[in-house]
Amino acid sequence: MPRFLTRPALALLGVLALLCLAACTPTARPATVGHAPIAPTVAPVRVPAGWKVLTTAHFRIAYPPDWTTFPHDKAQEDAVHTDYYIATPAGHVQLSVSALEKTDVLAYCPVATPDTLPPQPTTLAGLPMRFQLIDSVRWWWFLNAQRTSYQLTASDYEASAAIKAQDEAILATFRPDNADPWPC
Repeated sequence: MPRFLTRPALALLGVLALLCLAACTPTARPATVGHAPIAPTVAPVRVPAGWKVLTTAHFRIAYPPDWTTFPHDKAQEDAVHTDYYIATPAGHVQLSVSALEKTDVLAYCPVATPDTLPPQPTTLAGLPMRFQLIDSVRWWWFLNAQRTSYQLTASDYEASAAIKAQDEAILATFRPDNADPWPC
């Protein structure tokens, strides 16, 4: 005999759905039909002459020729999760970029309460992102329309303005596989 949700359970689900909808700002975009790829909404970045480009299944990012990139854990790299470090010529891991498919949208679009300090909205690489400073690390998050979340970090909060500018120039070359943002 199949079990059905009770009326109070359905009411609770409806309230949760309304709270989720209330947390997102409305957009004036037409609905898309099907699963056709969506063209990025940001212009392609100009890569400085001589820079290398890291291309993964989820993103591209350029970096100076004397810097290096390597996966966080090659054994965990797959079609769903991508995580790379970008290191200075001295081998110091300064930056990281990761992507994770099928992200929980509620975690990315939190409902603010007096007890929480949500990440601040900002723009990086021409994309709408969330920003937060955590333990002297600058963190940016971007969530695309396919629910792939991207996390960019810079371990340079206490560094000079010149180093921060160089790191931001690298992060500004970031391009996700789909740049259409999730509408929070």
